[in-house]
Amino acid sequence: MQFFNKYLLLPAALGLAGVPQIAAAQEPQFAPVMAEFSGEGALMLPPMPALDINGAGTIELWMAARWPQDPGYDPALIAYVGPQGARFAAVITGDRQAIGVYAGANYAEVPFDFSDAGLHHIALITMGDTISVMVDGETLGELDFGFAMLPANSFTIGAMGKYSPFIGGIGQVRIWDEPIDPDVLIQYSWRQIAESGPDAHPDIDALVGVSAFANPETGGFIFVGDPEDAEAASFREDPIDDADIGN
Repeated sequence: MQFFNKYLLLPAALGLAGVPQIAAAQEPQFAPVMAEFSGEGALMLPPMPALDINGAGTIELWMAARWPQDPGYDPALIAYVGPQGARFAAVITGDRQAIGVYAGANYAEVPFDFSDAGLHHIALITMGDTISVMVDGETLGELDFGFAMLPANSFTIGAMGKYSPFIGGIGQVRIWDEPIDPDVLIQYSWRQIAESGPDAHPDIDALVGVSAFANPETGGFIFVGDPEDAEAASFREDPIDDADIGN
């Protein structure tokens, strides 16, 4: 597997204020590296073919909603949007009582209490015409729509384009172009992933993107790309972990 960062841009390069500060969740062995968002900026990246999940795929991440009162909007976790709307986007409602999912003209909420401001693992699994929503290892709902087949010109973590900035932590973002089995998601949600060895992930070939918040040189995110279309590449055989990925 090869990772390339030709297309990655730092938020500062895009003129955004409030570049997220980096902090690692404190656990004795392994914990996701979290980017802290203040509500004044986001990680903005250009569109990538790897994100054009057509028919099936999975998005997973850790998050902590840390706003003390309703900000008057629904802070966005992740979004892939264009002039016609969101291909996919996920938000936490302003009252921190649900996760909302956008896909084109479709929107639905799945109730969950995020008001403890603690870490929660979220996964969206699409099979084409449905989306399963998982929180902390439990499937809480199945939506009757899939990701929208819309053009996108912006991929953002911590906002929806230039709107709905997140307040709190987001970490260990992993995007897959296959529906990952819920049991596998649970098993690896608090683990590194690798191509081989004890942390070998059974679906590693389906990984299309992963956050790299601990390494500013990557711009915060690494896509899996075509070596013929990359100016710089680094082949990794050690565990894929956003605590050191890209080193």
